Amino acid sequence: MKEERRMWPGHLVSIPIAKAGKTVWLDGFLRTGAQRAKTLLIFVHGMHSNFYRSHLKKELLSRCVRAGYDLFSFNNRGAEAQVVDERFEDCLGDLDAALAFGRARGYRRFILIGHSTGCQKITWYQARRRDPGVNGLVLLAPGDDYAIAQRDAGRSFNRWVKRAHHLVEEGRGDTLMPPQCLGFSARRYLSVADPTRTEAKIFNYEGQLTHFSRVTCPILLLFGSAEEYSCLPVETMHAILRKASRSIRFEDHIIPGADHGFHGCEAETTRRILTWSDSLNRRRGEAKR
Repeated sequence: MKEERRMWPGHLVSIPIAKAGKTVWLDGFLRTGAQRAKTLLIFVHGMHSNFYRSHLKKELLSRCVRAGYDLFSFNNRGAEAQVVDERFEDCLGDLDAALAFGRARGYRRFILIGHSTGCQKITWYQARRRDPGVNGLVLLAPGDDYAIAQRDAGRSFNRWVKRAHHLVEEGRGDTLMPPQCLGFSARRYLSVADPTRTEAKIFNYEGQLTHFSRVTCPILLLFGSAEEYSCLPVETMHAILRKASRSIRFEDHIIPGADHGFHGCEAETTRRILTWSDSLNRRRGEAKR
């Protein structure tokens, strides 16, 4: 059988971010058509991932231009191994840079697509920035990192959280924690394991969901029925978010048979994203290009 190869016209991009006298470069890929689209989709990956790894990203790259959208998928400062000692708060600067990059190229409307921890990042971003150019958020499998941290550490959870606090207080926050602590540094572990921290609170399904409730732009929520990281039934998580949302238009679907990465269901997931994006354009009465 002939091996299938996929090639997409576009641009490999590196965005500079200045921090503490140093320049950090965020790599990404801008997928465009012959004519610039009016709406740019921005994909924010999850833990340990990057701007291209996953069949879902590749399906979006394949179909976005034909559907009338351009797509920018980029590395944030939690890409790949950097997630171990990532500072969650940096996601604001990362998304500021991605949106500035899009605006510099003429885009004025954006849809932020987050997968896994990318959901926390785009949700907190819009809750804080309330960017009027962001027409909507797509949340793909937003997990409860606090509950997952509790589950993974088991009965030793409180002990490891206490240990992480001590390390940070001693100025050793970059010390690596054991595998049951997600393999994170002490500082990074507290970001998800301390219920008072922003990242831990954003999708704590048993919490107040304060940040999520501040987002008023349209939201599309997608989970797979075979989600393996959930600590609650998928239907329950949908109901909780539906009740907490103050979005002007909240839509949610469960993709039959899909797991956390939507493996084997990439086409259906992409169809849902693009169909929902089209519906936003129809409500505005504007063309996509």
